[in-house]
Amino acid sequence: MKLSLLPLLACPECRGDLLLAPDFPAPQSGDVEIDDVLLCCQGCGRHFPVIQEIPRMLPDNLMDTVRANYPDVFKKYAQYNIGAPRGQVSRHLADTRRTSRSFGYQWNVFSAMYEDWEENFKDYVQPLAPEFFKGRLGLDMGCGFGRHLYWAGTYGARMVGVDLSQAVLSAHRNTAHLPNVNVVQGDIYNLPLKDAAFDFGYSIGVLHHLPDPRGGFGRLVRKVRPGGAAFAWVYGVRRGPVEWLSVALRKITTRMPLRMLNVLCWIIAVILRIFSHYPYRVLSRFGPTKALAEKLPIKDHARYPFSVTVADAFDRLSVPLVQYYNEPEFRQWFEEEGLQDIRILRRFKNNESWRGVGIVPPRT
Repeated sequence: MKLSLLPLLACPECRGDLLLAPDFPAPQSGDVEIDDVLLCCQGCGRHFPVIQEIPRMLPDNLMDTVRANYPDVFKKYAQYNIGAPRGQVSRHLADTRRTSRSFGYQWNVFSAMYEDWEENFKDYVQPLAPEFFKGRLGLDMGCGFGRHLYWAGTYGARMVGVDLSQAVLSAHRNTAHLPNVNVVQGDIYNLPLKDAAFDFGYSIGVLHHLPDPRGGFGRLVRKVRPGGAAFAWVYGVRRGPVEWLSVALRKITTRMPLRMLNVLCWIIAVILRIFSHYPYRVLSRFGPTKALAEKLPIKDHARYPFSVTVADAFDRLSVPLVQYYNEPEFRQWFEEEGLQDIRILRRFKNNESWRGVGIVPPRT
């Protein structure tokens, strides 16, 4: 992490300010990456490690996931009692941990960056345009392996990406060359960031996998200053044989070991390539057969590398929680938060989804 990130951080437990622990001298420049240090909360005295240049800012009941990945670090700093359980265990903790493991595995296996992701990002964030990002401070809530974080930073925003899972490793690797981007490991429901600190915040493809999507959106809005923009993209209602099959398979696949599920997804991707993607590429070239090509399932993946098809199959089948929304339900989130100038746009590529943006009003 860069020292310049510190003023934006807040303790996920007590909301206190963070400083470098006294035993760790500050670097001379705020833009220098710092690593293997501890951050200390000025409110409750908790300590949080910076590991592989990423601050691990999880609440007590989730810090054991970091401990399991980095036992040597916790042994080294044993006297600081990092992440010792002190509060109640959150609801839906088992699902939260499974989702975190799933996305952590997925986005470290499928972490390659492609040129296609730029058009993908611009499509997702409509009606926001690339010019919107320049010079603004933004939050990517649920940044995964950093493909959206990368483009927001490339367009000139000073960005902070937060993710619960080990996907933060890929996000940091994919954005390490951008001096205006930081990555933090944190929990959406206990975001380790100051309230009203950001010019904008977005969450793309994450909220519908949470145990409380509406609550997650509220956490995002809370981090955006008055006059700033809050944006989200969620699944719309899905129907048809592909969705019915996915629902049936998920009853089994969400209990499978992740490596075994990865093998299954490769098999599914091969089937889609043979029976959907290759036929689509041929049929879409000729006027008489274009209509038939458009009826093929998951046809949009025909233009992506094979690994993207595998990753999307994994995404569909690995997580235990998936929720879908219609336009009035999604709009209600924005209205309940009191957002202004609300714009909800329908997106339809393979399946219906919704993009929404609103402006945070002055707080009284």
